[in-house]
Amino acid sequence: MDHKLIYYIVLAATVAAAFWKGARSEKWGAVTALAGSVASTATALNANWSGLIVQLLLVDLMVLASFWWLALNSRRFWPYWVTGWQLVAVLVHLQRALFADILPEPYALMTMYLAYPTLLLILYASMQHIRQDRSSAC
Repeated sequence: MDHKLIYYIVLAATVAAAFWKGARSEKWGAVTALAGSVASTATALNANWSGLIVQLLLVDLMVLASFWWLALNSRRFWPYWVTGWQLVAVLVHLQRALFADILPEPYALMTMYLAYPTLLLILYASMQHIRQDRSSAC
């Protein structure tokens, strides 16, 4: 199965769970992840991974700003984690800009696979929100 298909299945499940049972924080995080993923996919379609991809760096910076805003304005703890992971994604670009000897394959893989922990944490937070609602109703 294609890795992009798997990723978009996980993304769709995350967005669905956030809008089905998540709080506003989970919805904001899911929309941020969705917008960033679509923009990143469009940017990376014809990308030359042998150098820094400035457009992808800009997308990741906008996603970082959105998660950072969420972390500052949410009462939940998980936005701090996703902000940290997104900061690592931005630092991957900066490292690529500083060191020309980084191979294209690791650069491409790191920009893609760093999104999985973010999606899984938003999915988990959406499910935790369900449990918190049930336990407070008792």
